[in-house]
Amino acid sequence: MKHFRGLPILIVAVALAAIVATSAFAAAQKKITFSGSYKGTVTEKVDGSSISATAAATGKGTVIGSGTLAGVVKATTANPPCSPISGPGTVSGPKGKLKLTVTTGSRGCAAGEDDQNNITLSGTAKVTGGTGTFKKAKGSLHFSGHYDRKGGSFNVKLTGPLTY
Repeated sequence: MKHFRGLPILIVAVALAAIVATSAFAAAQKKITFSGSYKGTVTEKVDGSSISATAAATGKGTVIGSGTLAGVVKATTANPPCSPISGPGTVSGPKGKLKLTVTTGSRGCAAGEDDQNNITLSGTAKVTGGTGTFKKAKGSLHFSGHYDRKGGSFNVKLTGPLTY
């Protein structure tokens, strides 16, 4: 009776290779607390109660370095003094770009009925990949900031866990 001893050895070798590959992938991913601060301008378009705003800013963020923040924000004036906001965006730097999506629950709140130009921004932006170093990035960044609607300027801070 012949016994094939090579098959069990082959199975063990493949299993070990899979474990090593998984460990190497896990070790290759970095997990940090992202922190960034950006200042810039907003170009706003109002159509009835719908608002579309294009934002462009410069600043600096952890691991991404000095760079830019850009996005398109959708909002409505239907629920004063606070309006839900949503939309895609990016944070870019020398090492690549993070792709963001502003999530449900994010909002812009006017200081009051008689002060619609002083708006506080807050919410969450989900990281949905990127380019360069951040191709497989994921995370959830909290943002807070201020938008001077009359002057067209804004500032925002982003913080939260980021894996890339």
